[in-house]
This record gives sequence, structure tokens and C-alpha cells, in this order.
Amino acid sequence: MRNASKSWVKVLAVAIILGIFAPTYVAIAESYDPDQMIVPPTGFEKRLTKLGRGLSNVLLGWAEIPVTFDKKLKEGKPLGYLIGVAPVLGTTRAVLRTSTGVFEMFTFPVTDPEVNFEAVLEPAYIF
Repeated sequence: MRNASKSWVKVLAVAIILGIFAPTYVAIAESYDPDQMIVPPTGFEKRLTKLGRGLSNVLLGWAEIPVTFDKKLKEGKPLGYLIGVAPVLGTTRAVLRTSTGVFEMFTFPVTDPEVNFEAVLEPAYIF
């Protein structure tokens, strides 16, 4: 009889502990909202992103030439197109990407806070 009463006390103790702590975990799980947990970027972070994107575009603008050639090759363009047109398109895109990078590098600190800091080019980064 003594063993039965000791096991009953243990069961009661476990039930009390679960009764105290279980609602807390349920309440935390129910109140989780990922939209509230994601902190929106500050203006300083947006400016640094713009500077980094500009620096990347300046340093990797030349890569538009082989990327354009590869893209046109995968599209199945003929050899004449790949030799004559693709380098011109790649060079044009390289100049555009590099000049956009220079623009973003020099304008990152003076940007108006109401301006969205979205990329000028798509894709924002070449790689």
C-alpha cells in the first residue's frame, strides 16, 4: 500500500509541474508571429546595401561579357551571332552595369530617406 501511495504522489507532482509549465509553452507557441520578429532594415543598413551593390557592380561589371555570351550560347544562337553580336551586347551591359555601380557608390550617402533603395538594374548583382 505504501508503494501505491508513493507512486500516486509522484504522478500528482508531475501533473502539477506540467499544469504549471505547459500553458506557458502553449502560449508562446500560439503568440509567435514571424512578421513581428523580422526587424525592418534601418536607413543606415539600406545605404550600406546600396554601397555594397555599387561596389559589386563596379568590380564585376566586366563579367557581363562572358555571361552574355554564355546566355546566348545556351539560347542556341548561331556562331555568327555569338562572334559578332554577343560581345557588343556584353560590352554594352558591362558599361551600363559599371556606370550604374559608380552612380550607386557616389550617391549612397546623400540619398533621400523617402527614396526606396531598390536596385537600378535587374538583377541587382551579376552573380
